[in-house]
Amino acid sequence: MTEPSVLNLAYLEIGVSSLAAWRDYATGVLGVEVVDAEDALLLRYDGACWRIRLVETGEDDLRTAGFEVADDKTLKAIRARLEGQGVSVQDATDEAAAARNVARLVRCADPFGLSVELYVGDRAVDEPFHSPRDVSGFVTGDQGLGHMVLMVADRAKAEAFYMQGLGFLLSDHILLGPPGRQLTLTFLHCNPRHHTIALAPIPAPKRLNHIMLQVASLDDVGAGLDAAQAAGVRISSSLGKHSNDRMVSFYMETPSGFDIEYGFGGVEIDDAIWQTTTYDTTSLWGHKALPA
Repeated sequence: MTEPSVLNLAYLEIGVSSLAAWRDYATGVLGVEVVDAEDALLLRYDGACWRIRLVETGEDDLRTAGFEVADDKTLKAIRARLEGQGVSVQDATDEAAAARNVARLVRCADPFGLSVELYVGDRAVDEPFHSPRDVSGFVTGDQGLGHMVLMVADRAKAEAFYMQGLGFLLSDHILLGPPGRQLTLTFLHCNPRHHTIALAPIPAPKRLNHIMLQVASLDDVGAGLDAAQAAGVRISSSLGKHSNDRMVSFYMETPSGFDIEYGFGGVEIDDAIWQTTTYDTTSLWGHKALPA
């Protein structure tokens, strides 16, 4: 019997130093819509009301991750599991739920202080998404906004929260570094997207390593690379293909210093036949680190 799980990573709130810099980057480079809200910018790239909320707080890091849950029964089960782990889960106010465009909302924190929100409700809006840079589309829907890679101080605590707590399943591991001093990256899924979360057990001043946006065609990746270079955006990792999810992508620096991976063609997981694997390299080719 499948354990109750979140459905997808539905939205993120990020504290940034400059909303103006992000406005230009989001529209001109990422090709996503920017919607002005009170003291925030909302980024849209599909039928959801927004996927990323930017607030000018200065930390240039992830503040909140919001996960969709199928229904109240599932929300109750996940909440009970979290509370069984000693995690404090609080009901949000009706006003807070309305601000996220959801029906019901609860809040907790992961072991490293990241605010985690679980919700029930449909965040779709009637207004269609129109890319300001003619991106043909983004792969979202039931797979959520993309993926995020988190820097975590304790791998075991992170896996317990996200797997035993939220219900994520193991996709695979990647081992990096020489024998005896290897670093284990953990890749987790909750829907067919190969990974919605990856955990890097490295203590770091910032929790967010990168966000991945998956576009609908390889041409979109190439056009995105051209747009980034034309805008003077630093390309932090060259075009390449990952070993585990087979994504063809490049990495570029955001105005907040963390990266966005812009990619196409990731494999999808069928849990009935999926076999977990351990890799010893992140990429089959490319993804070469480029100088600052």
